[in-house]
Amino acid sequence: MPHDTQPATAEDLFALGNAFSARGQFNDAIACFDRVRVLRPFDARVYNNLGAALSRVNRLPEALARYREAGALDPNSADVHHNQGCTLEQLHRLEEATLCYAESVRLNPNADVSYNNMANCLHALGRFEDAHRAYRQAIRIAPRNGMYYRNFVQSKRLAADDPVFISMTQLLRHADTLDPENQAQLLFAYGQALDDQGRHEAAFEYFVKGNALKRQTVAYNEALTLDLIERMPRLIDADLLKAKEGLGDPSAAPIFIVGMPRSGSTLIEQILASHPQVYGVGERPDFAHALSRAIGSPADAPQHIEVDDLGALSAAQLAPLGAEYVQRVRESVHDADAAGFSRITDKYPFNYIHLGLIHMALPNARFIHSRRAPIETCLSNFSRLFHDVPFSYDLAELGRYYRAYDGLMAHWRTVLPPGVLLEVQYEDLVDDLAGNVRRMLDHCGLPWDDRCLEFHRTRRQVITASASQVREPIYRTSLNRWRPSPAALQPLYDALGPELGAHDPHGADT
Repeated sequence: MPHDTQPATAEDLFALGNAFSARGQFNDAIACFDRVRVLRPFDARVYNNLGAALSRVNRLPEALARYREAGALDPNSADVHHNQGCTLEQLHRLEEATLCYAESVRLNPNADVSYNNMANCLHALGRFEDAHRAYRQAIRIAPRNGMYYRNFVQSKRLAADDPVFISMTQLLRHADTLDPENQAQLLFAYGQALDDQGRHEAAFEYFVKGNALKRQTVAYNEALTLDLIERMPRLIDADLLKAKEGLGDPSAAPIFIVGMPRSGSTLIEQILASHPQVYGVGERPDFAHALSRAIGSPADAPQHIEVDDLGALSAAQLAPLGAEYVQRVRESVHDADAAGFSRITDKYPFNYIHLGLIHMALPNARFIHSRRAPIETCLSNFSRLFHDVPFSYDLAELGRYYRAYDGLMAHWRTVLPPGVLLEVQYEDLVDDLAGNVRRMLDHCGLPWDDRCLEFHRTRRQVITASASQVREPIYRTSLNRWRPSPAALQPLYDALGPELGAHDPHGADT
């Protein structure tokens, strides 16, 4: 922030901080608000706005501290309690977040966003009835918000006479009055509700419409994405892995569960996290963040890594990269009992791209590749609206991405040392739960524990679209889902190619 020639008043600085925030200049905003709180130490607005700016640059513990100071100064502010809840939710402290959202809606009964966020937390915690009530309240207050419907139908099957399904049906008649994002959310929600009712053909039509609309709003550079995936085998081969053997951080705590979204990774994590020595942290892009910080440093920084120069990595770079990942994950764990766990699972699916680099940085970590039939995986992705899966909204793009992913995993399978990577096929896991659980525990060096077979009874937060399913016993009906006609799937078959496209054991079932 430029040096002031004259001292600014507190009001001027506060206004300037808000202007910086509005322009996305959050570090400048933080500097302004920090100066204002010295001048106005009892103004809750300053602490609240400072917390908001800190959260935008991912300084979450500091943001939470500022929000709590704002709450102490103005305990009757629903917005402050909501903001505390948002920060706690980002920190995966969902029980505490739920209490903050509850206080927000007590102070403001029309706080629809707080009801929705509270429902999301309750759903992740397995408190489904409470979540459903909160979703219904959010929809009652804001019946034109498509996201609330989508969140709800991912948590509960709606009968045709359910008031929420009726409300969606009525809103669809006027969908053109909604902005594109809300339209897409509504179309996905309605498609999911129809699918749950067994009206599969009609559901698929809504998924097609929702995906087409969503694709128009997504910035996805397919060429750049596929080029990165396809370059990795040239950058990291068996010779490089051998040359860098043992240079990384020695921690054996991490277990990385990788693969395509919707491939069964949440189930695998739930099984492992049911073991008394394993703590499941969910999807944490911490390695990608640590790597991004390393390769995004100024050129003269000691930790600077060029992606194309991975062969030059030394112990002075690899060990800190692995250590930073472990530290980031440990900081994300807030449960009092977590100290007793010796292993952690990280199921961020896109870690698969960096398996070679992760192995160099964390040579004692273990990888589990969650696999599922290609068509089934792709259709499951196509029926979901994600916030970070930009390739899933077009069948051809989805097929090409899957083919690139499959090729890279074939490379890692070949070059990683024996005993590092275990592949678990979802269909085999369903057919032989006990046998595959034993394989996974042996792979991770863990003793047998019967609780892993009773994974659906394990109480823990699950922050994915599969939160409901992994709290039910495993079921074979998931292997025989309805298929659209071959003509409807032709773009996907063409993109996958004959080898992957042929791996559709059920075919079309119209």
